[in-house]
Amino acid sequence: MRVKWTYPQEVSYPPRFKKFLWEYPNNKAPLEKLIYRILTYGKFDDLRWLYKEYPSEAFALSKKYVEIKRGVKFWMEYWNGQRI
Repeated sequence: MRVKWTYPQEVSYPPRFKKFLWEYPNNKAPLEKLIYRILTYGKFDDLRWLYKEYPSEAFALSKKYVEIKRGVKFWMEYWNGQRI
């Protein structure tokens, strides 16, 4: 069953994330897709950038998708409590 997107609006993203969003060549992608791909494939610095740019959205989506790794969920919860 497909999960209904919470954040379908398109946003611009830095060129360094092009490797995660290969199907969006114009450096614009749906926010939910951007967040999901960074949560799934990103490194620590990518996660930190993501949380600084979209804190509430990143936290919410880390809870929404069960396939997000436990370590990633830990950092989202930690930063959400710290409000960096």
